[in-house]
Amino acid sequence: MTTKNKTSHRGAGEGSIYKDRAHDRWIAQVSVGYDGRTGRLIKRTKTARTRKEAQAALARLKEKYISQTAILASQMTVATWLDRWFETYSRPHIRPTTADGYQHMLAIAKEHAGSIALDALSSFDLQYIINKRLYPHYTEARYFRTIMRMAFARAVKLKLISENPASDLELPQKPAKKPFVAPTKEQREALLSAPSRYYCWRQIMLTEFMTGLRRGELLALHWSDLDLEEGWLKVRHALVNGRREEGMAHCPIYLTEPKTTKSRRQLYLPPALCQELAAYKTQQLRRRLQTGHWEHPELVFTGNAGEYISPCVFSSQYIKIRKKLGIKTTFHMLRHDMASRMKASHRFDFKDIQEQLGHSTIQITMDIYTHINDENKTAVSDWLQDDMENIVTLDPKAAAKKKQLK
Repeated sequence: MTTKNKTSHRGAGEGSIYKDRAHDRWIAQVSVGYDGRTGRLIKRTKTARTRKEAQAALARLKEKYISQTAILASQMTVATWLDRWFETYSRPHIRPTTADGYQHMLAIAKEHAGSIALDALSSFDLQYIINKRLYPHYTEARYFRTIMRMAFARAVKLKLISENPASDLELPQKPAKKPFVAPTKEQREALLSAPSRYYCWRQIMLTEFMTGLRRGELLALHWSDLDLEEGWLKVRHALVNGRREEGMAHCPIYLTEPKTTKSRRQLYLPPALCQELAAYKTQQLRRRLQTGHWEHPELVFTGNAGEYISPCVFSSQYIKIRKKLGIKTTFHMLRHDMASRMKASHRFDFKDIQEQLGHSTIQITMDIYTHINDENKTAVSDWLQDDMENIVTLDPKAAAKKKQLK
């Protein structure tokens, strides 16, 4: 028996009975859904004189409200539900750039399945969208599945549908990860001196080489984030591109907070880089005075008139330059390169690398950067061959062959 003072968490459509001892009455209560504004559980209640009457009242409440929920689900289309879910449960809690990504996935779902009644939507309908529209794009298909799972999980929780049609969707085959290619010293110098549309190209690349910042973190650095005398910088912001809507000439650019809590970090800068950035700051001030109008004087790296550098345009510029120079190292691989150099120094562990790169978990760092390059593979092979002789006696012919190879 449930007393009046005892509370429990119940989903929509679930019910209970309990004795109100203060008034000597039995209470039948059922949860009918969630308030769209506050997210709080909505309940309907009936009183009765006996436990048996309360049980009968609870059954009537369940029948009434569950049937109403079923009617609502049959009258509501998938498009209507996705719009309501996004506006009520998602948009208030996510960043504008994340909202753009959500809306793009929802638009795909509504295009192909929006007119279907919510209670008639099947896993087959959603799988068809992945197979027909998203199959060549693994990352986009995975993102689509994630959004659909969240949207329809809420519908299940509200008792609009009995099960989640997105719970068991299959993804296309995951593409093979591009092999890491570390730049040579000569390639780094070539990148630093390459002609570019950005007056601050050298300083951007040099800062990246010495910090391993994410692209958006690098382009969002404020002068107030740097202490060139003490030799450190703090990651406090990120520049990201939003989704380009119809009629827009370019993708919008947003200044946001860093990607995760761990992304907020302080990194140390070598004296030589501090000297270079100090000299660059003076050059930038002269350029500002000559130009007259400077849109973002607080930013370290800007366009020619002080405007934001669009992350996607910057990436295009980097790709163009590296291909012209015959360099296979992508910009993201420069973060890998930072990690590899730290690991190769034998002075840092994975925790140090995680903090430097701002990964949210140590597992991400270990998954990405525990690669062994070809040179290391050869060293491991040689060591295993030598070590094997300490374990077993080798065939004399094999031992002789080994000496000849050496």
